[in-house]
Amino acid sequence: MRVNQIPEEGKEVVLKVDVKKANKYFSLLKNSDFSATSDVEGKVRVWSKDGMVIVEGEVSVELDLTCSRCLAHFRYPVVHHFRSIYSPFHEMCKVEDLELKPYDMDVSIYNGVELDLENVLYEQVFLGMPDRALCCPDCKGLCPTCGANLNEGPCRCESEPRFSPFDVLKNLKLKG
Repeated sequence: MRVNQIPEEGKEVVLKVDVKKANKYFSLLKNSDFSATSDVEGKVRVWSKDGMVIVEGEVSVELDLTCSRCLAHFRYPVVHHFRSIYSPFHEMCKVEDLELKPYDMDVSIYNGVELDLENVLYEQVFLGMPDRALCCPDCKGLCPTCGANLNEGPCRCESEPRFSPFDVLKNLKLKG
């Protein structure tokens, strides 16, 4: 969206990124272990004030994630409400401003002419993803010995005591 074409009162924009296009973008990311299973949809309101562009709205998509404990794939719906502020590149990168100020952490940069709302949606999808992907809150993970998924039942490993360098602390007696 060209910034100089944003009306003063703002503009409502409905966006939809095809699932294939979104997955092509996600596959370009390093260590990307997720994919979209639905289109990325967004409803945003965009307005401009003093050279800054404010984008407020909601993004939604369903993702296929890998559980960080048991490595099972599961579907995760992302519905993320957001408000982002964008400043032109030339305003943020003045030579005298070599140190970041707290305000700078809340402002993103656009090229000064155009703001790619599709990239805004992708950014908000990442911010709406969980820190640690878990298939369920009480996921038991994998057996450290045989690798069996403990959510499917107990494994057949023998419970033999394992040596730990901290075992010597069990016999430590504290005064007191």
